[in-house]
Amino acid sequence: MLRGVFALGAVVCFLGACALVMALFMVRFVPPRYVARFVPEPLQGYFRSAPVELPTPSAPHVAAALLTPVPLVTRSISQSVTPSASPSATAVVSQPTSTPASAPRPTLTLTPVPFPGPTQAARSTPAALDSATVLLTGFRHVFQTWNNCGPANLTMGLSYYGWKGAQADAAAVLKPDPEDRNVNPDEMAAFARSQGFQAMVRVNGTLDLLKALLRAGFPPIVEKGFEPEEKLGWMGHYELVIGWSDATREFIVMDSYLGPNQPVSFDDMDKYWRQFNRTYIVIYKPEQAETLSKIIGGEMDDATMYQNALARAQAELAANDQDAFGWFNLGTNYAALQMFNESVAAYDQARRIGLPWRMTWYQFGWFEAYLAANRLDDVIALADVTLKNDPYAEEMYYYKGLVFQKRGDVNAARGQFELALKHNPNFARAKQALGILGP
Repeated sequence: MLRGVFALGAVVCFLGACALVMALFMVRFVPPRYVARFVPEPLQGYFRSAPVELPTPSAPHVAAALLTPVPLVTRSISQSVTPSASPSATAVVSQPTSTPASAPRPTLTLTPVPFPGPTQAARSTPAALDSATVLLTGFRHVFQTWNNCGPANLTMGLSYYGWKGAQADAAAVLKPDPEDRNVNPDEMAAFARSQGFQAMVRVNGTLDLLKALLRAGFPPIVEKGFEPEEKLGWMGHYELVIGWSDATREFIVMDSYLGPNQPVSFDDMDKYWRQFNRTYIVIYKPEQAETLSKIIGGEMDDATMYQNALARAQAELAANDQDAFGWFNLGTNYAALQMFNESVAAYDQARRIGLPWRMTWYQFGWFEAYLAANRLDDVIALADVTLKNDPYAEEMYYYKGLVFQKRGDVNAARGQFELALKHNPNFARAKQALGILGP
């Protein structure tokens, strides 16, 4: 009898141990938003795997030659811009301004555009603010839901122009999978156009440019690095810039994570903004197009903008050649100018120095460059590491599909494109790639 009790106890212990192992295995598959929302913080570590760092390249080191300076196309930022009419929604669809990676190398247009005349106060409060302080009003602040800073910032930016939608409306189109970590600037601009506005995405912004946009009544959305809590580590983030003060040397932003009217020092703005090649989005009305064009000037032309951004990255690397973000920006600008050999060499150097493991979530110029340079193993390596950290990243399946397509494995390519669309049925590039393959 006693022997039977011991045997039963052993079986119960074994089954309990198996159940515990199975439970620990299964918790890895609980969607992160449920972990963050329902699991006590001390236990959340059991639900997460340690992040996998990005692989270093095996290519030889050839980066030094990339720092030979290129000409800088001079541009000035108007400090006296006539504001446009009060914003309201007007139906119009404009064409995207980015240069596709497959296009021929653009011809550089270097003629600067003149800026307009007299100063007037931007729409601000109070009316007595001087020329060194501007604060735009009329926004509806939105705190982001899980991984929703893109739709939340877009909602705040559109609210300035009278849009009544919610972040859930934008998210339903931009990231149908709630676990999707990222919405690209071009996708945000396309959504704004679909709602009856115009929008453009540019890079190589400056602090003076942000001020000029604000003075004219354009609140830009900036894409930047973000380190709100040490435990979370580095990540990408959007912020809606609504004002600035030269007296305190701060911008004022609507932050979907931290709250409304957050101060950001000039130094911190540029430090984190440059980690995304100083990308910004401007939403505007059709009648504001000419005013906006005069503010941005010659950099309305893609080739001019990227050549200037390239020269700027070179100058920053001349001051600090161990700057991984600088090398990454250099690679991105070379890629945009269709100089793919130089681009991959710069990206290689950024990887050797070391980039944050979340970098592949947000910026995809290096995938385009490695594909164009036929460095297909690098594309697969970066995509696979990303998917270990974030299995919801539809872009990674798309780029793996392009690799298989280049290698002639049509069925594998089709499978990857279908996985991309499973995570985001609205992913236009994956739809197009799947359509090219046919049934």
